[in-house]
Amino acid sequence: MILSHQKKFLFIHIYKVAGTSIRRVLDRYDDRTWNDFPFLTNVKFKIGSRSKRLSTWAIDHITASQCKDWLSPEVFNQYFKFSFVRNPWDWQVSLYHFMLQDKHHRQHKLISKTKNFEEYLTWRVNKDIELQTDFLYDKSGTLLVDYIGRFETLQSDFNEICRRLNIQSTQLPITNRSHHQYYKEYYNDRTRDMVANAFKKDIELLGYEFWCYEVVQYCGPTPLEDMSGM
Repeated sequence: MILSHQKKFLFIHIYKVAGTSIRRVLDRYDDRTWNDFPFLTNVKFKIGSRSKRLSTWAIDHITASQCKDWLSPEVFNQYFKFSFVRNPWDWQVSLYHFMLQDKHHRQHKLISKTKNFEEYLTWRVNKDIELQTDFLYDKSGTLLVDYIGRFETLQSDFNEICRRLNIQSTQLPITNRSHHQYYKEYYNDRTRDMVANAFKKDIELLGYEFWCYEVVQYCGPTPLEDMSGM
């Protein structure tokens, strides 16, 4: 999450959707303080003094609904709110490899014990479902952000965000790259349907199909190069 009072924007960071790359560019505008999140003042993982910029992993991936509850109405309603989403089938392949390769990830030991992607996916859909739309919509189904960019059109959508914020756009850096095959290679009919059923809300609300979104054509990252970040 990035909160900028200077540029009046709020970035909702959905994990493994190039958020780290975006933060590398926009972090310079992040000027949130403890006054923005007063309920965190007594949390033990607080870093630095209250007068310094709020710096904690605890709110890196909070939802738009949480921001609405925690921030002042003036800030939340007036600031430009945006996020990025990703094809759910591709998203799961990226998550699987990230957790498998990152030994510091809190679920690395658990995922490393799975035999293959299909076993990981069975665990995911039965034990640990989290939707991208949960970050963007409230419980009543109201969309809370002003702009949704897509991982599949990452740079052009980021350029549009910069234009709206009157910020000079730049080429997004590649961060947290994981190495794996093109996502469709991991699926059979069973696992493809598993994602279709478990992430039905994301697929419908965000307009995705197995191959891409809105139109059936591949428009994701090149094989072996996943720059999604965490």
